[in-house]
Amino acid sequence: MVLLVAIGAVSMLLVRIMVRVRVLDHPVARSAHSVPVPTGGGIGIMAAFMAGMPVAGAIWGSGTQRPASGHFGTAGFIGALALLCLVSWYDDLRPRPVAVKLLAQFAAAMVIVACFPPLAITSTAATLLLAIGSVVWLVFMANCVNFMDGMNGLVSGTSLCAYLMLPWLAPAPVAATVIPIAGSMAAAIAGFLPFNFPRARIFMGDVGSQGCGMVLGTLGLLLAHGGHGGWAVMPLLMSGLLCDVTFTLLRRWRAGESIVTAHRGHLYQVAHRSGLPCTLLSPLAWGMCLWGGALAWLLRHGGIPAWAAFALAAATQAAWAGYVRHRVRTHPVGRW
Repeated sequence: MVLLVAIGAVSMLLVRIMVRVRVLDHPVARSAHSVPVPTGGGIGIMAAFMAGMPVAGAIWGSGTQRPASGHFGTAGFIGALALLCLVSWYDDLRPRPVAVKLLAQFAAAMVIVACFPPLAITSTAATLLLAIGSVVWLVFMANCVNFMDGMNGLVSGTSLCAYLMLPWLAPAPVAATVIPIAGSMAAAIAGFLPFNFPRARIFMGDVGSQGCGMVLGTLGLLLAHGGHGGWAVMPLLMSGLLCDVTFTLLRRWRAGESIVTAHRGHLYQVAHRSGLPCTLLSPLAWGMCLWGGALAWLLRHGGIPAWAAFALAAATQAAWAGYVRHRVRTHPVGRW
């Protein structure tokens, strides 16, 4: 507990410093704010996390089982995150082309995948496909969280809920690795959240959203390595964000619109434009994360089969999308 408080305090101190530095996020087409707001609060999150996680691993990782196939490379993991955060922070200061961001994301993802102990797969082709799929998953998660980070407290609060639930959802074989990562990130985000919700004094910026997304993706891979239904935990926990991003990208692609250009077409953005406040929408997103965690817990403990868990999660997201579509008929927002 002392370590968690220390991580949170370091995060809070660094965030306060970034508020005073005042590297401003100017409103763009996808923004929910109308005036410039300091950005780069993710530096406090990621710096506190990377400083505290090795200590957390030494404390919490000693009393639980470790993967039989080997150890997760913590040093490489932190190094990959540091690389991603440096590039993301530079992008926050001086926006770079999308290709530069993707290059940094793929480089970090490949390093992280290399940190995993090898699985007992004899086929070279299967091993290669698994590695490629893992890299794509990490890049997708980094961008998913980055795309959704457009409203006070939505991503930070949702991520905090996910990290707090993960120690109870992790299969025993990987719990020793998952718990220090999840606990350290939860403490770091807790130090940031008071500055971001309900009134945003600072934003996470790319350095926070991409870093947080990459950590969530890594935890998803660790849970999958642990077996016992662990593969389903992260998709269920983050079903709200994942479904919003997937729905929006598919809709824009079908309409012939760019999927990388800034926009305000995410479901939460459309709902906000229709008049719903962030003080309602962000806690709603947190509730969806907790609901997904409850479904994951039931699945892991044999309460429901995987198909039922995903059907219930999908039904929740379909109901939310249906409500937003219904609302914009009575509260027109123009082109999505």
